[in-house]
Parts: sequence; structure tokens; C-alpha cells
Amino acid sequence: MYDKIILNKRFNKWRHNMILYKSNNWEVVFVDWCQEFPGQCIISCDKESLSDLSNDDWVELGILEKELERVCKKLFNATMFNFACLMNNAYKDDKKPHVHFHFIPRYNGERIILNKKYKDKHFGYNLWKWSLSKFKSQKDIFTKEEKLKIYEMMNKEFMKNN
Repeated sequence: MYDKIILNKRFNKWRHNMILYKSNNWEVVFVDWCQEFPGQCIISCDKESLSDLSNDDWVELGILEKELERVCKKLFNATMFNFACLMNNAYKDDKKPHVHFHFIPRYNGERIILNKKYKDKHFGYNLWKWSLSKFKSQKDIFTKEEKLKIYEMMNKEFMKNN
């Protein structure tokens, strides 16, 4: 449970990540480098394969996912959530893989978040289908300072139950 920006070597050594939660098994990282979908996080552990996860790991993962849903519904009125485990890049980049899940809130209709109009323009579709197109991809509309504010809001709400 850290409220400071730290360097997280699991993702990229040059990216500073904001931790919402940390236990012996899991950490929840606020995706400060991109908030195309407000509330987007990564839930990560050091295990190399899903089959390495214990029953306790799975239970804690479920609790964390449920808590992130609660936080994003309360703060941003998220409609639904994508939850994906894709570890392909570790193999492509010749790095040791680690289990991590992408937690991606999705929004049906327009929202006002930090006094900005936000629209999930591909709601109802696979978000990665559009992610490689610079013309069709969802745009990150938040400044660095606004992302910090979103993190602080989420951290404050997340800490209420943890």
C-alpha cells in the first residue's frame, strides 16, 4: 500500500508506476503511462505461469479484481470490465515471463471525469482490435497531473477496504 511513485522493474525500467496495493503475492499497479480507460490497472505477481498460482493466489486475485470494480464503479461510473492475461511479449522480448492481468474498465456513453468529456469510443468491442491504429485507437486525454489525481482518488477509495 504505497502512495508514492516507485520504479517497477517488472514492466519497464524507465516507467514509474503507482502502487495501489501490495501483498506477498500480488501488487496492483495504476497504469500511469496510459489512462485510455480511466482506472486501468495491472495486477501482477512474480509467478511465471498461471499453473504456478496457488488456490490462495486465485482467491486473493478475485478479491482484488472485485475491489477494483467497486472503486471504478463508484468513482467513474464504469459500465463493465475487461480482465485479460496476455504474457506473449515476455517471450517475444526474451524476458522472463510473469503472471499479470490487465484490468480495463469500459464505459457505455459519455462521462465527465476531472471536468473533461470522456467517451470509450469502442465500447462493446475488443479494445485491442483498435489499439495498433493511430487513427482508430482510444486516445489518452489526461495530462500527467490529471493521471496523478485519478491515482490519488483511486488510492483513497481503495484504501477504505484494505
